[in-house]
Amino acid sequence: MDYLLVKPDKDRHRYVVGIDFGHGETSAAWCELEWDKSAGKRESIPHDVELIGNLKVIPSAINITPDGRCYIGEDAFHSDFMMDGAKMRVGFKQCPKEIEGESEQLMIEYMRSIYARIIEKVDKLQKGNHIVYIARPSGWTDDETKDLYRRMALEAGIPLGGLTSESRAAIFYAINRDEFKKNVSQGGIVFDLGSSTLDFTYLNFDDPDPIDHGYPCGASIIEQAIFEQLLLKDNVFSDFLKKYPMYKDAFLFECRKKKEAIYNTSDTNLRVRERIELAHIVSLDFLPEEDIDKYDVVLKLEFSNVNEFNEWLEQVCHYKTDIENAIRNYLNQWIRDKKVYGVYLAGGATRMNFLKPIIAEMFQLSDEQVKGDSEPSLTVSRGIALIGTADAVTTVLREDLERKKMQLVESQRLCMRMDKLVQDMAECISETSWNVVHEACSDFKRKDLDKNLGVKDLEADIRMRLEKFTESELSSVISGVFNQFFQYESEDVRMELNDIIRYYAPGQEIKNVRNEVSDISLDIQSISDICMKHTSGIVSKLLWAALGIFLFGVFSLIYQAIKFLIYKFKSEESRRKDICQELEKNESKIKNDIKSELVKKFMEDASFSNIVSKELKYYLEKLIQYNIDRVRIPIE
Repeated sequence: MDYLLVKPDKDRHRYVVGIDFGHGETSAAWCELEWDKSAGKRESIPHDVELIGNLKVIPSAINITPDGRCYIGEDAFHSDFMMDGAKMRVGFKQCPKEIEGESEQLMIEYMRSIYARIIEKVDKLQKGNHIVYIARPSGWTDDETKDLYRRMALEAGIPLGGLTSESRAAIFYAINRDEFKKNVSQGGIVFDLGSSTLDFTYLNFDDPDPIDHGYPCGASIIEQAIFEQLLLKDNVFSDFLKKYPMYKDAFLFECRKKKEAIYNTSDTNLRVRERIELAHIVSLDFLPEEDIDKYDVVLKLEFSNVNEFNEWLEQVCHYKTDIENAIRNYLNQWIRDKKVYGVYLAGGATRMNFLKPIIAEMFQLSDEQVKGDSEPSLTVSRGIALIGTADAVTTVLREDLERKKMQLVESQRLCMRMDKLVQDMAECISETSWNVVHEACSDFKRKDLDKNLGVKDLEADIRMRLEKFTESELSSVISGVFNQFFQYESEDVRMELNDIIRYYAPGQEIKNVRNEVSDISLDIQSISDICMKHTSGIVSKLLWAALGIFLFGVFSLIYQAIKFLIYKFKSEESRRKDICQELEKNESKIKNDIKSELVKKFMEDASFSNIVSKELKYYLEKLIQYNIDRVRIPIE
């Protein structure tokens, strides 16, 4: 279904919308795509959508009446809209199994309604000028589930650009917060407690692959406990639900509201006094006359303070213990031996007063190292908007890099690079081959001074050394040239790619070519062996021919006869020194001629050019693609 996803378009799209369709509540944010600005000048600020009045969070609840009208949020359980045959649900989000399923169809309608609300509330969003990204629970990891969820959003009419996990969205938001950035640079965790799951994400900038895992201990367990342990144990409420089961979700929703009222109090020492009035949940006017007085009842939730409520909660459902066990399992099974320098709290449920002390104790952190946003319910939607913006920007970046890739491996450019390689190789061979001659002269001048050695002895030694050089050392010389050449080309590519990357995504630049390309399988030795096959037969001849132009005079009979008279009255040491001097004074000319002859032969050798240009193209393509992939954002 990926082909149905909206592809970011620099010419069309101006905004990104991120939506968090949470199990308990929903929020959304949008960012502007500032295409005309370089990365350092982009603001990339997520703007929250006020979904109801000036409220940025809407309860994930839906009511579809028999006549097809759809009500969401608080309106789903408004007494005027609850009627026989209505589909009223809260906490209906579940792992999709089939797109035609009842829960899946409810979710599609909910998605459609939320998206319509966003368009209604944000004037800047017009058809075709924005892309939407959504999040999935971190536990939905198999491809079939993710594909179904994408299809549901597409069927809801959402111009979907991609999908990411809630925990990834949360960590993406957290690393953009100054109060957490320092912690995560060394190793930090996002603790995302939602309605259905508790998700952990660990990130260390030295090891940029996040480690995330989720546990089924979301905060909806608390309202479920109130519903089962208090409300259902009241005979009147229990009797009402047996008679009118369609109102079960309305009662659950009321229990959730009471839970939030308990934990939203600023003074946790105050007495807890909450009331669940059946008449406030259901309009008694719709009931038969004999039931009106019977069900006009109130259930009181009274505790001396919030901590006493927490103790009751632990007794009836062990919620605190479940949280502790989840932390312990994540520490021992998923991030064993990892250092944790900070925890960032995300999700509306992190307001619960007992969480922060548990987290600080179990992760062995101070209170200052456990941080959170003032509006934790918005962390994921803001993170989705930011990560969606990054995905859109890097999609265009990747397109620009792909175009650059074609330029860098274009035939004419490769030919120019081949010229450099041939020049470098010929120069290196001429230098190293002359070193052979120089070493032979050095040995000739000093060894066995008690013997009379002539130019023929020097000639024989030079020939022997050059043959040994071409047979056993030339290959490593060529390998060295190739290594330096490919390293030079890598650095050149790095600079050209970074010019593009830093415009879109600073911090993603290629820092170190040698490390970055360590897993590109390029066998330099094999390339040099192939080149040796075509060059070794001519190199020694070329070297000797180039040397011979100048060595002929030194090694000729006429030269030796003339010099015999001169050397007759000189010491053996002086005589040898003069012979070598005659040879070495032509070093520059000899090396230049060797280099010129090698360049000519290499360029004439079509098989050599084909092999090297093919490997160079392969190498550059791999290098560039490696770094194009490196700027990928984790959108699914």
